[in-house]
Amino acid sequence: MVALAILGLLTGAVLMTLPADGPRLADEAERLAARLEHAREEALAKNRPVEVAFVANGYRFREQRRGAWEPLDGGPFEPQTWPEGLAVAVEAADGRQAVRFDTTGAAEPATIRLSNRTRAVRIAVDAQGETQVHADAR
Repeated sequence: MVALAILGLLTGAVLMTLPADGPRLADEAERLAARLEHAREEALAKNRPVEVAFVANGYRFREQRRGAWEPLDGGPFEPQTWPEGLAVAVEAADGRQAVRFDTTGAAEPATIRLSNRTRAVRIAVDAQGETQVHADAR
């Protein structure tokens, strides 16, 4: 009986230390923040506006060429898909579902809220194009 009790306690301890299925919410928020910063750097380097457009299943990168928005693909600008169970809400200028960086690196302020069943994280982009990650209290 004692051996079974000890085995049960050890099993419980192991199960409690296992990571949750899928990527952690904080990791996904940090990844998105880094990609937003990379998009800002791309706008500065190429002297062209760059946009991160949010769609139902993920986000895409675009740059403005000759007055039209064209996809930015390859390397760090590959389209990204949200992991299952992640809800995303975007608050940006004019109700746009995107963050735009101009040629100076400035942006129209926006907030992206990522959440799962238990937690939420906000990514704020200010007018200077700076990105910050904040854990929300639920």
